[in-house]
Amino acid sequence: MLLPTVSALPNAGAFPDVSFNDFSQFIQEHFGSDITLSQVLVVLFTLTENTGLLSLHARQQNPKYSGEARTSTSVWIKCLARGLQERLDTDQNQLYANQETAVSDTVNKICTNLDALAKLLGLYPYDSNGKFKGKLKPVSHESIQPVHIICPEDVVCQTAKCNPRSLVLGVKLRDIPRVTLIKGCTTHANVQVLTGQCPKCKTLYCADHERVTEPGDKYTKVYLNNAKYLKVGQALWVDRVFAGGVVNGMYSFHASAAAYTEYWNNSFGSYSQIPIKVSRQQIWQAFVQETIRSIAASSNINIELQEGLAIDDVTKEAFELLGENGIIRPADQHACAECTQPYRHTSDRMPNVDPAAVVGVDENSRVPGLVEGADLTNPGLPNQPQPEAQISINDNMDIDNASVNMVVVDGIVMGPTVCKYTS
Repeated sequence: MLLPTVSALPNAGAFPDVSFNDFSQFIQEHFGSDITLSQVLVVLFTLTENTGLLSLHARQQNPKYSGEARTSTSVWIKCLARGLQERLDTDQNQLYANQETAVSDTVNKICTNLDALAKLLGLYPYDSNGKFKGKLKPVSHESIQPVHIICPEDVVCQTAKCNPRSLVLGVKLRDIPRVTLIKGCTTHANVQVLTGQCPKCKTLYCADHERVTEPGDKYTKVYLNNAKYLKVGQALWVDRVFAGGVVNGMYSFHASAAAYTEYWNNSFGSYSQIPIKVSRQQIWQAFVQETIRSIAASSNINIELQEGLAIDDVTKEAFELLGENGIIRPADQHACAECTQPYRHTSDRMPNVDPAAVVGVDENSRVPGLVEGADLTNPGLPNQPQPEAQISINDNMDIDNASVNMVVVDGIVMGPTVCKYTS
């Protein structure tokens, strides 16, 4: 439990800074004339993703000691070429210019092109004189990250009383908020959040909800089930992958919001390109926002609540609409061996047993295995009867055929057997 949570990460090198003219000319000369942009990008990112392999390949091209043989197409680059062949499948013939190349020479031809392209991109740890400059660093893709903008998914106004009018920007350019966006486990800063507005009915269209104007200057917030991003803080948005991870983490590991917050901050927050620490309130907000939309989507409805409700009031109102008086519809009339067990008068917990016996280790000595019929309090002695635990049973309860339909688990349980219908 006291293990350190900080580890050293390798320094990343800059993305290849080759001119587009030189790059395009190389592609035209060495690759097929019908090669597509996606195929070119596959080749490019294959090289930038495998700098360690390129270092191994370059070392065999520059022998230093006796017994080492120079080879232009090492086994390392051959494996990379075959990986590209499998990746592109029927389009692999675009990886070399001469389409009449014999099948047996295909791999060698691809290897030659990959080797030449790696040298053009500067992914070669030797200079023109054969002097080693140092092992290649992992290539950072930060400089080619796309620009992220959070905007509405709807293109026109969806209000029934309006014509399908195009949406206009709901705020002035100088007032557009800038937020932090978490996509999966990657953090993006300074992301613009755009809000659309219908010029006729004044309905606001945000990325995760719509705000409808009601009589009396009241506003109704419509939670969108198909939202791509969710707002979980004043200046923090997350995608559905992050929010789904929160829900799955809490259900799979029975983790609290605080426990999941610590897990995410230690695992991803410190190692992201933009370090960030999320709060317990933001994790809980993601859990509520995601579960509301997931349950509403299964019921084919969009939740409509009064705008400006606190998170506790949101959960109460959502339960009134989705709770169905405490009945979980997927679990209605359902029973199985995982969620329904026969009622037991006494607990099956073994009393007076050393907890170390669970793992077989007692301090610095081994604990013998538990043998059926053995005295658990004094191994090696004949079996001695243990007193049964006394419990209080309601006289009015029919226990002849009673079944227990819910198990309360106390603590963190890894990989529990839980029926998904009742969880």
